[in-house]
Amino acid sequence: MRKKHVLGFFDELLRTPAFVFLCAMFLCGALAGGMTGLIAGEGDDAIHLAALLSALPEQAGRCVLGAVLWIALPVLCALLRPVPLFLAGLCAARGFVLALTVAVGIGQKESLLLSVLATGLPAVLAVPALLAACTMVWCVTDPSGGKTLLQSCRIPYVICIVLAALSALLRVLLAAWWLG
Repeated sequence: MRKKHVLGFFDELLRTPAFVFLCAMFLCGALAGGMTGLIAGEGDDAIHLAALLSALPEQAGRCVLGAVLWIALPVLCALLRPVPLFLAGLCAARGFVLALTVAVGIGQKESLLLSVLATGLPAVLAVPALLAACTMVWCVTDPSGGKTLLQSCRIPYVICIVLAALSALLRVLLAAWWLG
């Protein structure tokens, strides 16, 4: 007897080689971003990323728009060839930005907890949503798949967008709570 999962569609995505590859690319980007953030000096522009967290509560709309944009970008990557290359680049870029933001906060000691709360905790929702969205786009643009994105993945893709928006709202709420 097979196990039944609540989100069976996502369970199938986790078992694809595309998902494993995109996770590896995300981790490569995160490693590079973490190392870059830890060696960021006082004059580097990376330091300004941590300062942006203090202005986050006033920029809630931009934060949500940015989070949703990360999930919309895989659809735009589907228009470019080769699709897997651009999807892998997108996952690596997201890993880089996320790790850079947290690493700069670690390097600045005074904003360590704010950085972990406002960036790391919401990433628990946003990163799986991005990886699932990229995997969906990869799988449906594969020539052997034969399905279009709107036919096979409409509801799961909307779930990914909602998760990204919720992660942005959580980020804003945590920053407001910390700073308030």
